Amino acid sequence: MNFIMLTCCFGQTDVYDSIYVDNVWRKYNIHLPLGYNSNTNYPLILGFHGGQQAATSSQGWTVFAYQSKLSEKADSSGFIVVYPEGRVFNQNRSWNAGNCCPPAMNQSVDDVGFIDNLLDTLFSNYPIDTTRVYATGSSNGGMLCYRLACELSHRFAAIAPNACSQMYFPCNPTNKIPIINFHSKVDPIVFYNGGMGGAPPLTTIFFPSQDSTMNIWSQKNNCQSRDTIINGNGTNYDFIKIHNCSCNVEIHHYATTDGSHSWPGGNPNNNPVSTQISATDLLWSFFQNYTLGCLTTGINDLNETKEAIKAFPNPFSDKINLTNTTGKEFFTLINYFGQVIWSGINIEQQNFSYLSNGLYFLRIDNRTIKLVKQ
Repeated sequence: MNFIMLTCCFGQTDVYDSIYVDNVWRKYNIHLPLGYNSNTNYPLILGFHGGQQAATSSQGWTVFAYQSKLSEKADSSGFIVVYPEGRVFNQNRSWNAGNCCPPAMNQSVDDVGFIDNLLDTLFSNYPIDTTRVYATGSSNGGMLCYRLACELSHRFAAIAPNACSQMYFPCNPTNKIPIINFHSKVDPIVFYNGGMGGAPPLTTIFFPSQDSTMNIWSQKNNCQSRDTIINGNGTNYDFIKIHNCSCNVEIHHYATTDGSHSWPGGNPNNNPVSTQISATDLLWSFFQNYTLGCLTTGINDLNETKEAIKAFPNPFSDKINLTNTTGKEFFTLINYFGQVIWSGINIEQQNFSYLSNGLYFLRIDNRTIKLVKQ
Protein backbone atom coordinates (compact mmCIF):
# COMPACT_ATOMS: atom_id res chain seq x y z
CA MET A 1 0.00 0.00 0.00
CA ASN A 2 1.19 3.52 -0.62
CA PHE A 3 -0.49 6.72 0.51
CA ILE A 4 1.18 10.05 -0.32
CA MET A 5 0.25 13.31 1.34
CA LEU A 6 1.80 16.49 -0.04
CA THR A 7 1.97 19.83 1.72
CA CYS A 8 2.25 22.06 -1.29
CA CYS A 9 3.00 25.33 0.37
CA PHE A 10 6.08 24.28 2.30
CA GLY A 11 7.43 21.44 0.21
CA GLN A 12 7.34 18.71 2.85
CA THR A 13 6.17 15.26 1.83
CA ASP A 14 4.71 12.45 3.93
CA VAL A 15 4.64 8.97 2.42
CA TYR A 16 2.63 6.31 4.28
CA ASP A 17 3.96 3.00 2.99
CA SER A 18 4.42 -0.67 3.87
CA ILE A 19 6.69 -3.65 3.24
CA TYR A 20 5.90 -7.35 3.43
CA VAL A 21 7.95 -8.91 6.23
CA ASP A 22 7.42 -12.17 8.11
CA ASN A 23 4.19 -12.85 6.22
CA VAL A 24 2.55 -9.55 7.18
CA TRP A 25 2.45 -6.01 5.86
CA ARG A 26 4.41 -3.69 8.14
CA LYS A 27 3.56 0.00 7.90
CA TYR A 28 5.59 3.15 8.33
CA ASN A 29 5.47 6.85 7.50
CA ILE A 30 8.29 8.72 5.79
CA HIS A 31 8.64 12.46 6.32
CA LEU A 32 10.79 14.12 3.65
CA PRO A 33 11.93 17.54 4.89
CA LEU A 34 11.31 21.01 3.57
CA GLY A 35 13.43 21.60 0.48
CA TYR A 36 13.92 17.86 -0.09
CA ASN A 37 16.30 17.20 -2.99
CA SER A 38 16.72 13.68 -4.36
CA ASN A 39 20.32 14.52 -5.29
CA THR A 40 21.30 15.13 -1.66
CA ASN A 41 22.16 12.38 0.84
CA TYR A 42 20.25 12.91 4.10
CA PRO A 43 20.73 11.66 7.64
CA LEU A 44 17.91 9.37 8.75
CA ILE A 45 16.16 9.17 12.12
CA LEU A 46 13.77 6.33 12.94
CA GLY A 47 11.16 7.43 15.50
CA PHE A 48 9.37 4.72 17.50
CA HIS A 49 6.03 5.29 19.24
CA GLY A 50 5.31 3.96 22.71
CA GLY A 51 3.51 0.73 23.57
CA GLN A 52 -0.05 0.12 24.69
CA GLN A 53 -1.10 2.58 22.04
CA ALA A 54 -4.75 2.13 21.17
CA ALA A 55 -5.12 1.33 17.49
CA THR A 56 -7.97 3.78 17.05
CA SER A 57 -6.75 4.93 13.66
CA SER A 58 -5.02 3.36 10.71
CA GLN A 59 -1.94 5.52 11.25
CA GLY A 60 -0.40 4.90 14.67
CA TRP A 61 2.73 6.87 13.87
CA THR A 62 0.92 10.19 14.25
CA VAL A 63 0.93 10.07 18.06
CA PHE A 64 4.70 10.01 18.38
CA ALA A 65 5.15 12.52 15.57
CA TYR A 66 2.86 14.89 17.45
CA GLN A 67 4.56 14.35 20.81
CA SER A 68 8.16 14.65 19.60
CA LYS A 69 7.75 17.31 16.90
CA LEU A 70 10.46 15.44 14.98
CA SER A 71 8.95 16.32 11.60
CA GLU A 72 9.21 20.02 12.37
CA LYS A 73 12.83 19.50 13.43
CA ALA A 74 13.50 17.58 10.21
CA ASP A 75 12.19 20.51 8.18
CA SER A 76 14.40 23.04 9.94
CA SER A 77 17.53 20.88 10.16
CA GLY A 78 17.47 18.83 6.95
CA PHE A 79 17.08 15.13 7.78
CA ILE A 80 14.58 12.41 6.88
CA VAL A 81 12.48 10.99 9.70
CA VAL A 82 10.66 7.66 9.41
CA TYR A 83 8.00 6.52 11.88
CA PRO A 84 7.59 2.72 11.87
CA GLU A 85 4.43 1.24 13.36
CA GLY A 86 4.15 -1.66 15.77
CA ARG A 87 1.82 -4.51 14.93
CA VAL A 88 -1.72 -4.41 16.29
CA PHE A 89 -2.99 -7.14 18.65
CA ASN A 90 -6.17 -6.76 20.69
CA GLN A 91 -6.49 -3.17 19.46
CA ASN A 92 -3.07 -2.22 20.84
CA ARG A 93 0.26 -1.46 19.18
CA SER A 94 3.57 -2.32 20.83
CA TRP A 95 7.14 -3.41 20.16
CA ASN A 96 8.92 -6.60 21.14
CA ALA A 97 11.85 -5.00 22.97
CA GLY A 98 12.88 -8.17 24.80
CA ASN A 99 11.35 -8.40 28.27
CA CYS A 100 8.73 -5.82 27.28
CA CYS A 101 6.09 -5.17 26.10
CA PRO A 102 2.80 -7.00 25.56
CA PRO A 103 1.19 -7.84 23.26
CA ALA A 104 4.13 -7.82 20.77
CA MET A 105 6.42 -9.49 23.33
CA ASN A 106 3.90 -12.27 23.98
CA GLN A 107 3.48 -12.81 20.23
CA SER A 108 7.30 -12.98 19.68
CA VAL A 109 7.06 -10.37 16.92
CA ASP A 110 10.31 -9.99 14.97
CA ASP A 111 10.53 -6.21 15.11
CA VAL A 112 14.31 -6.31 14.66
CA GLY A 113 13.83 -8.15 11.38
CA PHE A 114 11.24 -5.59 10.33
CA ILE A 115 13.62 -2.69 10.96
CA ASP A 116 16.51 -4.46 9.24
CA ASN A 117 14.37 -4.97 6.13
CA LEU A 118 12.96 -1.46 6.37
CA LEU A 119 16.43 0.08 6.29
CA ASP A 120 17.29 -1.88 3.14
CA THR A 121 14.08 -0.63 1.52
CA LEU A 122 14.69 2.98 2.52
CA PHE A 123 18.28 2.90 1.28
CA SER A 124 17.07 1.61 -2.10
CA ASN A 125 14.36 4.24 -2.55
CA TYR A 126 15.66 7.42 -0.90
CA PRO A 127 18.95 9.37 -0.84
CA ILE A 128 20.12 8.42 2.66
CA ASP A 129 23.61 8.65 4.11
CA THR A 130 23.88 5.07 5.37
CA THR A 131 26.58 6.07 7.87
CA ARG A 132 24.21 8.55 9.58
CA VAL A 133 21.23 6.44 10.66
CA TYR A 134 19.85 7.05 14.16
CA ALA A 135 17.00 5.74 16.32
CA THR A 136 14.86 7.40 18.94
CA GLY A 137 11.66 6.45 20.68
CA SER A 138 9.61 6.88 23.83
CA SER A 139 8.66 4.27 26.43
CA ASN A 140 8.34 0.90 24.65
CA GLY A 141 9.73 2.59 21.51
CA GLY A 142 12.81 3.65 23.46
CA MET A 143 13.23 0.08 24.71
CA LEU A 144 13.27 -1.05 21.09
CA CYS A 145 16.08 1.45 20.44
CA TYR A 146 18.17 -0.35 23.05
CA ARG A 147 17.41 -3.72 21.47
CA LEU A 148 18.34 -2.41 18.02
CA ALA A 149 21.62 -1.15 19.50
CA CYS A 150 22.25 -4.65 20.80
CA GLU A 151 21.36 -6.54 17.61
CA LEU A 152 21.85 -4.04 14.78
CA SER A 153 24.73 -1.93 16.08
CA HIS A 154 26.33 -2.18 12.63
CA ARG A 155 23.47 -0.11 11.21
CA PHE A 156 22.98 2.68 13.75
CA ALA A 157 25.35 5.55 14.47
CA ALA A 158 23.62 6.54 17.76
CA ILE A 159 20.35 6.13 19.68
CA ALA A 160 18.18 8.38 21.87
CA PRO A 161 15.76 6.45 24.12
CA ASN A 162 13.26 8.27 26.35
CA ALA A 163 11.25 7.17 29.40
CA CYS A 164 12.44 3.58 29.36
CA SER A 165 14.98 1.00 30.52
CA GLN A 166 17.22 -1.53 28.80
CA MET A 167 15.03 -4.63 28.45
CA TYR A 168 16.92 -6.90 26.05
CA PHE A 169 19.42 -9.42 27.45
CA PRO A 170 21.97 -10.68 26.71
CA CYS A 171 23.12 -7.68 24.71
CA ASN A 172 26.18 -8.20 22.52
CA PRO A 173 26.64 -5.27 20.10
CA THR A 174 29.37 -5.56 17.50
CA ASN A 175 29.91 -1.77 17.40
CA LYS A 176 30.21 0.83 20.13
CA ILE A 177 27.00 2.87 20.38
CA PRO A 178 26.74 6.54 21.42
CA ILE A 179 23.62 7.10 23.54
CA ILE A 180 21.68 10.12 24.70
CA ASN A 181 18.71 9.28 26.90
CA PHE A 182 16.05 11.12 28.88
CA HIS A 183 13.97 10.21 31.92
CA SER A 184 11.81 12.01 34.45
CA LYS A 185 12.57 11.32 38.11
CA VAL A 186 8.81 11.42 38.74
CA ASP A 187 7.89 8.99 35.92
CA PRO A 188 4.94 6.98 37.34
CA ILE A 189 5.15 4.14 34.78
CA VAL A 190 8.85 3.25 34.41
CA PHE A 191 10.28 4.30 37.76
CA TYR A 192 13.60 6.14 37.63
CA ASN A 193 15.15 3.88 40.28
CA GLY A 194 13.71 0.68 38.84
CA GLY A 195 11.02 -1.74 39.94
CA MET A 196 7.81 -3.24 38.66
CA GLY A 197 5.85 -1.13 36.17
CA GLY A 198 3.53 1.46 37.66
CA ALA A 199 0.45 0.75 35.54
CA PRO A 200 -1.27 -2.23 33.88
CA PRO A 201 -0.31 -4.30 31.95
CA LEU A 202 3.26 -3.57 33.08
CA THR A 203 2.82 -4.25 36.81
CA THR A 204 4.31 -7.75 36.40
CA ILE A 205 7.34 -6.53 34.42
CA PHE A 206 10.55 -5.47 36.16
CA PHE A 207 12.29 -2.41 34.77
CA PRO A 208 15.98 -1.89 35.63
CA SER A 209 16.97 1.47 37.07
CA GLN A 210 18.40 4.24 34.93
CA ASP A 211 21.74 3.84 36.68
CA SER A 212 21.75 0.15 35.83
CA THR A 213 21.05 0.84 32.16
CA MET A 214 23.83 3.44 32.03
CA ASN A 215 26.25 1.01 33.67
CA ILE A 216 25.45 -1.66 31.09
CA TRP A 217 26.30 0.61 28.19
CA SER A 218 29.24 2.17 29.96
CA GLN A 219 30.78 -1.30 30.15
CA LYS A 220 29.92 -2.20 26.56
CA ASN A 221 31.45 1.05 25.30
CA ASN A 222 34.53 0.64 27.54
CA CYS A 223 33.98 4.02 29.19
CA GLN A 224 36.38 5.27 31.85
CA SER A 225 34.92 8.57 33.12
CA ARG A 226 31.58 9.73 34.51
CA ASP A 227 30.72 13.34 35.30
CA THR A 228 27.50 14.47 36.96
CA ILE A 229 26.09 17.98 37.06
CA ILE A 230 23.43 18.19 39.76
CA ASN A 231 20.54 20.58 39.26
CA GLY A 232 21.77 21.43 35.75
CA ASN A 233 23.68 24.49 36.98
CA GLY A 234 20.41 25.98 38.22
CA THR A 235 18.00 24.55 35.65
CA ASN A 236 16.66 21.76 37.93
CA TYR A 237 17.62 18.72 35.84
CA ASP A 238 20.63 16.45 36.41
CA PHE A 239 23.05 15.78 33.56
CA ILE A 240 25.35 12.76 33.50
CA LYS A 241 28.14 12.52 30.92
CA ILE A 242 29.94 9.20 30.52
CA HIS A 243 33.04 9.55 28.35
CA ASN A 244 36.61 8.42 27.66
CA CYS A 245 35.03 5.46 25.85
CA SER A 246 36.20 3.35 22.92
CA CYS A 247 35.76 4.92 19.49
CA ASN A 248 35.25 8.35 21.10
CA VAL A 249 31.59 7.57 21.84
CA GLU A 250 29.82 9.16 24.80
CA ILE A 251 26.69 8.53 26.86
CA HIS A 252 24.59 11.54 27.88
CA HIS A 253 21.76 11.22 30.39
CA TYR A 254 19.21 13.89 31.29
CA ALA A 255 17.13 13.37 34.44
CA THR A 256 14.37 15.96 34.76
CA THR A 257 12.56 16.74 37.99
CA ASP A 258 9.33 17.66 36.22
CA GLY A 259 7.28 16.01 33.50
CA SER A 260 6.04 12.45 33.66
CA HIS A 261 5.96 9.46 31.30
CA SER A 262 6.17 11.82 28.34
CA TRP A 263 8.45 13.47 25.77
CA PRO A 264 10.51 16.30 27.32
CA GLY A 265 9.80 19.63 25.66
CA GLY A 266 7.22 18.08 23.34
CA ASN A 267 3.46 18.18 23.02
CA PRO A 268 1.45 16.62 25.87
CA ASN A 269 0.10 13.06 25.68
CA ASN A 270 -2.28 13.11 28.66
CA ASN A 271 0.76 13.39 30.97
CA PRO A 272 2.68 16.47 32.14
CA VAL A 273 5.60 17.35 29.87
CA SER A 274 9.00 18.52 31.11
CA THR A 275 9.74 22.16 30.41
CA GLN A 276 13.34 21.87 31.60
CA ILE A 277 14.78 20.45 28.34
CA SER A 278 13.87 19.74 24.73
CA ALA A 279 14.68 16.12 23.96
CA THR A 280 14.27 16.72 20.23
CA ASP A 281 16.77 19.57 20.12
CA LEU A 282 19.25 17.75 22.35
CA LEU A 283 19.16 14.47 20.45
CA TRP A 284 19.70 16.11 17.08
CA SER A 285 22.64 18.10 18.45
CA PHE A 286 24.08 14.86 19.87
CA PHE A 287 23.47 12.82 16.70
CA GLN A 288 25.41 15.30 14.59
CA ASN A 289 28.58 14.27 16.41
CA TYR A 290 28.50 10.68 15.18
CA THR A 291 28.66 8.58 12.05
CA LEU A 292 28.66 4.79 11.82
CA GLY A 293 31.62 2.67 12.77
CA CYS A 294 33.71 4.59 15.30
CA LEU A 295 33.68 7.80 13.28
CA THR A 296 32.94 11.14 14.90
CA THR A 297 32.50 14.64 13.65
CA GLY A 298 34.16 16.04 16.74
CA ILE A 299 36.73 18.81 16.91
CA ASN A 300 39.73 16.53 17.24
CA ASP A 301 40.94 14.42 14.33
CA LEU A 302 40.68 10.68 14.85
CA ASN A 303 43.53 8.17 14.82
CA GLU A 304 46.01 10.88 15.64
CA THR A 305 49.40 9.23 15.05
CA LYS A 306 52.76 10.22 13.71
CA GLU A 307 51.60 9.22 10.22
CA ALA A 308 48.09 10.70 10.54
CA ILE A 309 46.57 12.27 7.45
CA LYS A 310 46.49 16.07 7.73
CA ALA A 311 44.55 18.60 5.66
CA PHE A 312 46.03 21.93 4.62
CA PRO A 313 45.36 24.75 4.38
CA ASN A 314 42.68 24.69 7.05
CA PRO A 315 40.65 26.90 6.71
CA PHE A 316 40.63 26.30 2.93
CA SER A 317 39.24 28.37 0.08
CA ASP A 318 39.15 26.10 -2.96
CA LYS A 319 41.63 23.20 -2.75
CA ILE A 320 41.98 20.54 -0.05
CA ASN A 321 45.53 19.20 0.17
CA LEU A 322 46.48 16.21 2.30
CA THR A 323 49.62 14.72 3.81
CA ASN A 324 50.48 11.04 4.37
CA THR A 325 48.02 9.65 1.82
CA THR A 326 48.66 6.51 -0.24
CA GLY A 327 46.48 7.36 -3.25
CA LYS A 328 44.09 4.52 -2.41
CA GLU A 329 41.85 6.37 0.04
CA PHE A 330 38.15 7.03 -0.60
CA PHE A 331 36.98 10.47 0.50
CA THR A 332 33.56 11.80 1.50
CA LEU A 333 33.02 15.50 2.14
CA ILE A 334 30.05 16.24 4.41
CA ASN A 335 28.49 19.56 5.37
CA TYR A 336 27.40 20.58 8.88
CA PHE A 337 23.91 19.13 8.32
CA GLY A 338 25.30 15.68 7.50
CA GLN A 339 24.67 15.97 3.76
CA VAL A 340 27.25 14.43 1.45
CA ILE A 341 28.71 17.15 -0.78
CA TRP A 342 31.23 15.08 -2.72
CA SER A 343 32.73 11.59 -2.61
CA GLY A 344 35.43 9.81 -4.59
CA ILE A 345 39.20 9.61 -4.92
CA ASN A 346 41.77 12.24 -5.95
CA ILE A 347 40.23 14.91 -3.77
CA GLU A 348 43.24 17.17 -4.27
CA GLN A 349 42.24 17.57 -7.92
CA GLN A 350 38.80 18.95 -6.97
CA ASN A 351 37.88 22.63 -6.80
CA PHE A 352 35.56 23.45 -3.90
CA SER A 353 35.44 27.21 -4.36
CA TYR A 354 31.68 26.94 -4.98
CA LEU A 355 30.98 25.80 -1.41
CA SER A 356 29.44 28.15 1.12
CA ASN A 357 31.66 29.27 3.96
CA GLY A 358 31.31 27.19 7.09
CA LEU A 359 32.08 23.90 8.79
CA TYR A 360 32.65 20.64 6.85
CA PHE A 361 33.82 17.13 7.69
CA LEU A 362 36.12 15.06 5.50
CA ARG A 363 35.68 11.32 6.02
CA ILE A 364 38.71 9.30 4.95
CA ASP A 365 38.10 5.55 5.23
CA ASN A 366 37.94 5.11 9.04
CA ARG A 367 38.71 8.64 10.19
CA THR A 368 37.19 12.10 10.06
CA ILE A 369 38.84 15.54 9.78
CA LYS A 370 37.11 18.80 10.61
CA LEU A 371 37.51 21.51 7.92
CA VAL A 372 36.51 25.13 7.68
CA LYS A 373 35.69 26.75 4.33
CA GLN A 374 36.39 30.47 4.11
